[in-house]
Amino acid sequence: MKCDKCGTENVEGSKFCKDCGHSLIKTRTKKQKKRNLIYSVILVVTLLGVGIGSAQLMDNNAEPSKQEQTKPEKPEVPEVVEEPEEVEEIEEPEVTVPAEEEIVGAVTKAENIVPPSEQEEKVEPKKKEKTAIIKESQQKVYTVLTEGGQGSGFLFSDTGMVVTNAHAVAGFTDVVVRNINGQDQPGKVVGISGESDIALIHVAAFEGITPLEAEMGTTDVGTEVIALGSPAGLENTASIGYITGIDRDFYQEFTYEDIYQIDAKIAPGSSGGPLVDATTGKVIGINSLVMEEGDSIGFSIPLYSMHEQLSQWVINPMSAEEVATVFDVYEDFDSYEDENYEYDIDLEMNFNEANLSEFIGDFRYYYELALKEEDFFYVQNLLVYQSEIYNGISQYISDISGKGMEFNFTRLDISDVEIFDDYAVVQTEEAFDFKDADGNWSVQERSKTYTIVMDEYGFYYVSDIVNKE
Repeated sequence: MKCDKCGTENVEGSKFCKDCGHSLIKTRTKKQKKRNLIYSVILVVTLLGVGIGSAQLMDNNAEPSKQEQTKPEKPEVPEVVEEPEEVEEIEEPEVTVPAEEEIVGAVTKAENIVPPSEQEEKVEPKKKEKTAIIKESQQKVYTVLTEGGQGSGFLFSDTGMVVTNAHAVAGFTDVVVRNINGQDQPGKVVGISGESDIALIHVAAFEGITPLEAEMGTTDVGTEVIALGSPAGLENTASIGYITGIDRDFYQEFTYEDIYQIDAKIAPGSSGGPLVDATTGKVIGINSLVMEEGDSIGFSIPLYSMHEQLSQWVINPMSAEEVATVFDVYEDFDSYEDENYEYDIDLEMNFNEANLSEFIGDFRYYYELALKEEDFFYVQNLLVYQSEIYNGISQYISDISGKGMEFNFTRLDISDVEIFDDYAVVQTEEAFDFKDADGNWSVQERSKTYTIVMDEYGFYYVSDIVNKE
């Protein structure tokens, strides 16, 4: 190692010159300073690169500039000839890596998180109670009255169109349609078939009312059903049964194909009323025929099979002349139109012992239902409006409501029927199991006298009930 001052050669690693004593460390210190300078330059360049990278990242997140960004040139770094002295390593912070099962668990939990909109419990549509279906349907089931008789019908569209059987209106152009409240409205037959036993009536007063929902598919054997209509003068009656057969064909005055066979009780006057699914409340058929040999068997035309034709009449109604000529009811239709014919109904109805007995049976059925449901609605249309018995039964049902009483009718015997000019009297022997408000059961027996009156359309009503002691 040569001394800078005197030029004497010294042993490598010596700190001072052996001749002049000059320090030999200066050269090394200068190199260290040089290295320190290089390190500083490298640090500045590194920081500059980090700053530029951060700025670019921020610019990328922001709206991009229309001008092109010029990438700064990398500054030249002087070549380091000598290895720098050892630099103390900076200890990196310890990073904890979660176990694989923890990661899987976290992912599973994340997958199980349901958005708030999906957290609401999906509720299956509830099946309607039969009592609710009957109450809702009866508001849109009607009695159809003509000069030749009576039938039933139901609301088909919100334009006031009512479906019935062709044989119920028999080709008449003008009919009377009565609702459950006993209100009569004029109707015009706007569609009728001489083959399929279907007809359509327009009632202006029913426009805007939501119709009964139609079932557009087939219905299986064993389906529980409700038949509604006005059989034998029993206005807006409902009877429950089942579809006992399908694909039945009949060829009488009309052609009936693939119709439903039912055991729900129907009778003359039920024609044109709806057959309703007892679970969904949808109309599945049009009650049309009854076979009275042995146990009564009813038949109903599937509504889906006639829906297209009925819908066509809604859009393109038949003229009054076209309707009249299907059955040739009027000898001279033009004369009928010119004379401004006044529609008059004269059914000349009379009391009938069999019908009176049947009426009392139906009354008992609906009275029991009214007691069970604690709802006067089910029996009110079988009573003379605002009569003493009407108000008495209404008050009684109101009084027992909510007290847990039960009535199970077990016996009804018709002991006598007397028919007079303007009323009839029916004597009965009845029994029922009764649970009072305290939960005590007992057997109750009654001997009753029913007084029955009839209106001009042949409908029966109870005007009085007397309990014999």
